[in-house]
Amino acid sequence: MSAMSQVTGLAAFELRGATRSRWVLIGAGVFAAAAVGATVAGLRSFASLGLAGAGAATDGLVQVALLLPPLLGLLLGAGSLARDRERGFLAMFASQPVSRTTLPIATFLGGVVAVWAIVAFGLGAGGLLIATVATLADLAALATVVVVAFSVTASAVAIGIAIAALASTHQQATAAAAAMWLLLALGLDLLLAGVAPGLRLGPSGLLAAVLVNPIEAGRVLVLLLLEGTAALGPFGAYLSDRLGRPGAITLLGSSLMAWTAGPLLLAVAVTRRRDI
Repeated sequence: MSAMSQVTGLAAFELRGATRSRWVLIGAGVFAAAAVGATVAGLRSFASLGLAGAGAATDGLVQVALLLPPLLGLLLGAGSLARDRERGFLAMFASQPVSRTTLPIATFLGGVVAVWAIVAFGLGAGGLLIATVATLADLAALATVVVVAFSVTASAVAIGIAIAALASTHQQATAAAAAMWLLLALGLDLLLAGVAPGLRLGPSGLLAAVLVNPIEAGRVLVLLLLEGTAALGPFGAYLSDRLGRPGAITLLGSSLMAWTAGPLLLAVAVTRRRDI
């Protein structure tokens, strides 16, 4: 069996396991409901102001798409590899002519497809509502949100798999993944808001803080793609002066790629060395 066939087969196994998970199905329902709710609220706010289009609805989807799917990705990535280890699946796979490098990569691919399906389902539900009043620019903006959400959730799945590779038990991996989401989604922003004035980080320090947080990097990337640097105030002016809008977009996109490749490489290195 070729290496590609091994990866494909194991990824399909992980995907089937993810689709049977009750909390994944619940998460898909919650995300779809939140996406529809944010869309309806945004459309109503625009209508109450006598405005046309779907800009506010798209803005609401950005917040939902960059908060809930990364949580699902972290939990799914952390749970799958750790669960397979505890159930003996990893040992069974390792006893076959399957490279240990294949195991985390296949787990990643299966998890990414599962979470991307959830994102597509939720944003698609919101998109159907937006399509009733959308302009071509609104639909392009929605497509941008989908692409960035896919990138951020891929990073979350990779981080979750790295956590699972390092954790001793399924429970430890799940708890660490939830803690990581709280840190990335809320903790770093709160910490930055508290210490930035005293430390006088400036725009360059703020950029560094964005790059170490894939969720925040995705949020800034969406703003750059949709509204340009003006939406980011002085920070946007700094990005425009130092990097230019294309350069800033490239930097943030590269950071998301690094947040996917780095944790996945760590998971591969740990899996190749530890007893499974």
